[in-house]
Amino acid sequence: MQNQGIIHPARSMNATSHRRAGVSTLDYILVLGVILPLVAFAIPAGKRIIQLSYEMVCTLVAWPIM
Repeated sequence: MQNQGIIHPARSMNATSHRRAGVSTLDYILVLGVILPLVAFAIPAGKRIIQLSYEMVCTLVAWPIM
């Protein structure tokens, strides 16, 4: 039975870095694939939410005068 926690001195950092080559690029693309659609939705929705909030506050303030 081998212990998985033992680091062999023969194995260098280069050997492990080649296994993960290109993974950061994939992470970057996946993050952009999630963030860009969220931003594309949030900007118009945020403008609409602000407009509706303003109208609601104006209505609540002005209703006794109407």
